[in-house]
Amino acid sequence: MKLLIDIGNTSAKYAVAQGEEMLRCERLSGPWLQTLQRLLTEYAIDRIVVSCVGQKAELTEALSSLGLSATWISHATPCAISDIPAGYGADRLAADVGAYRGQHALLVIDAGTCITYDLIVDGRLAGGVISPGVQLRLNAMHDYTALLPAIDARECGKDSAPALMANDTQGCMLSAALHGPQYEMEGYIRALRRDYPDLEVVLTGGNAFLPDVDGPCTYDPLLVLKGLCKFAS
Repeated sequence: MKLLIDIGNTSAKYAVAQGEEMLRCERLSGPWLQTLQRLLTEYAIDRIVVSCVGQKAELTEALSSLGLSATWISHATPCAISDIPAGYGADRLAADVGAYRGQHALLVIDAGTCITYDLIVDGRLAGGVISPGVQLRLNAMHDYTALLPAIDARECGKDSAPALMANDTQGCMLSAALHGPQYEMEGYIRALRRDYPDLEVVLTGGNAFLPDVDGPCTYDPLLVLKGLCKFAS
């Protein structure tokens, strides 16, 4: 069995998989040492694969204390996609691998702390974009102005999205932070589909929206973990 670990900027998730089947997927809620000890008693784990763009010291110490080794994904890890540049995020690479199934043209959008756009053409990473995510947009407006308030995006769920045009300061900020990324995604997709009419789009991340565009677009919340599962094969 495989233990797949995804450490992001704001949270960490893990999954236990057998073959390509995810048996258990959870967000980390306690110390890594106790979490690993519990998983090892419940599952016969023989492979650990990690994507980390956040803090890794606690996990590293926990693995060491238990005598466990892990594969840490990086731009140099062999995979089905070529031309991965140095410094490419492990989470981006895992998401790309999770979405890639031999498509001619593929756009992978991961909407987390930042929003990343990765274009894969004929199995080659053709380019990408990094954009501020929802909370970063709100933080920037507060941090770099004198009067705009601090707003926590987690208090404004997708089911209660603000009006497109608001009449108060908080509503105006929320409209930009929540509607703006959706229109940004749709704009990139439409522009890329002019060059790649068969472009397939796969989205993941806690702040992803299903865009209002023509053509195939799918959302997969487990995309990074599924990519790690392929690395563990």
